[in-house]
This record gives sequence, C-alpha cells and structure tokens, in this order.
Amino acid sequence: MPWDDNNVTKLRELWDQGLPTAQIGKLLGFTKNAVVGKAHRIGLERRPSPIRRTAVKPDRKKARSPVMPKLNFETKKEEGATVNKAATFQPSIKNLFVKSDKRCCEWPVGHPDEIDFHFCGKDRFEDKPYCLDHCAVAYVVPEKEENERTQITSKI
Repeated sequence: MPWDDNNVTKLRELWDQGLPTAQIGKLLGFTKNAVVGKAHRIGLERRPSPIRRTAVKPDRKKARSPVMPKLNFETKKEEGATVNKAATFQPSIKNLFVKSDKRCCEWPVGHPDEIDFHFCGKDRFEDKPYCLDHCAVAYVVPEKEENERTQITSKI
C-alpha cells in the first residue's frame, strides 16, 4: 500500500498525538519501520528513544563483579556491633581454646559464633582427640579392612 496524501495527514495527526510508531503503523496498515521512515522523510519532529540511557556509563568491572549476599550471622554481628559500641568491652568468661589438664573430647557442638558453642567434654577414647561416639563418626574404616575384620570375628 503506497503512501498517499490521506495517509500522510493521518500520520501527522497521530504523530502529534504522541502515539507509538507501532500503533500508528497498525492503524494505517504500515509497518513500524515504514512509519518511522516516512516521518523522517516528511520532516516530523524527532521523538526521544524509548530506550533509557544513563548519562554516565557504568564501570564495566563493577557491573560484572558478583554481589556477595549477606549471611544471617553477618547481619546479626552488624546489629550487635552498633549496640556494643556504646557498652564497654568485657572479655569472655571462658576460653574454649586453652588446653586444660583434663583430657576431654574436642568435638565441637554448635557454631563458633553462637553463645552456646562448646566442645563435647566426654572422656577421650585411647589416644584420639574424641570420645568413642564421635570417633565412630570421625574415623571410617575402609571396606577391605572391615570385611577382613568381620571374617576374622565370624571365625572366632
């Protein structure tokens, strides 16, 4: 369908109303690009691009750097840090990392950042740093040795 005087006047009216070029094209029976080309050729006022561009280009290195999410314990520390700034520093009552004379199981219970963090404290098994229960979790017997042990114990 060629451009005639009737289509050009409709184009001018719709252009002045501010309709999008795709909608003008649908109303007149032309493609969006045909409408843009005709508007350029007849000298209609240019429209701002629908693509919003920023005045300052972002730094590509910063844009590509991963965003590190804040973990729950990090946010709790920050909240606590603001409260502790007003209070005076008080050293912790018990030091978990100082060796005592008593040989106890060193299996950690809880998370080190938590207040109720502690070590198991039961008696150690032989020369291991853990009690018998935690040795069963910490040390795994390879399958070959385990099969040999079960065979030996079944023969006895």
